[in-house]
Amino acid sequence: MNKKLSPEDAFYENLTLGLIKTLSNVPRVCNVTLERRQPLNACQVVNWEQRHCVYLPEDMKKFYLSSDGFVLNWSYQYAPNDIRRVGHIHFPHLLQVTLLRENIETTHSSSSAAALASSNSDVLGPSSSTQSVSSAASTGKDKWGNATPIITPKSKIFEINNVNEVAKVCMLYESTSSNNPKFYLLELSTLSWQFLADTFSEYLRMAIAHLGLPYWELCFSSCGLPSWTEQLFLLLAPHLLEEHEPRRGRVLNPACEHPYNIIDPNIFRGKPKSVAKAAPNTKQSHK
Repeated sequence: MNKKLSPEDAFYENLTLGLIKTLSNVPRVCNVTLERRQPLNACQVVNWEQRHCVYLPEDMKKFYLSSDGFVLNWSYQYAPNDIRRVGHIHFPHLLQVTLLRENIETTHSSSSAAALASSNSDVLGPSSSTQSVSSAASTGKDKWGNATPIITPKSKIFEINNVNEVAKVCMLYESTSSNNPKFYLLELSTLSWQFLADTFSEYLRMAIAHLGLPYWELCFSSCGLPSWTEQLFLLLAPHLLEEHEPRRGRVLNPACEHPYNIIDPNIFRGKPKSVAKAAPNTKQSHK
């Protein structure tokens, strides 16, 4: 007989689309933990928006009004006495979502330089992989054929996550008048952009669909996954590495027969009363 979930447990079960239960049933996966956080109040969200002169997208705002981010970790048992923490999904505190301290003009000019290098490389005859990257830059598209962002002095770029010190997940407003930022992967070695998601909900869904496997965002990069991470993918989710996997082509509209893959905005509701009572202590922690 299934034990009835408490309102708080049900909230996080819905928020993670049942990922915790799924991981707990996977052989050799253990120590699945979720760091639960108190919700922000409306004033804290407005203060962040005023500080950065942008509006959070509605789904992201509702998320932070329900939980100030969360961290999900899990471990994998490689051998009887060898258990390592590998799985990780991290959505930072809103205060940790800060402007990326990079020179925007540098990233913008690097794209132009890459386009120039592409035209010159036709004479030199570079390797096919170099041609692919250069061609993408010259046509304003990333590795997967998605349009790269247009960076202007009015653009604002916020860092969401750092991926193994080789890339950053960024929320990018092409102008401050927009409240529909998109999510990109910025590769630090080449300062090139790879498209990830149109919305915050889509990025959250992608993290869950990839089970929080280490550095899953690098699936969409030009450098690819580290070898040890690729081995974990092959063990736990080999379908995510298939060449024609739909996510690679950005076909992210869930079919009607897969309703479990749709995030219902209604789950970003107020936290249960049992959690809300602890809110005064949370205010002190945010000071």
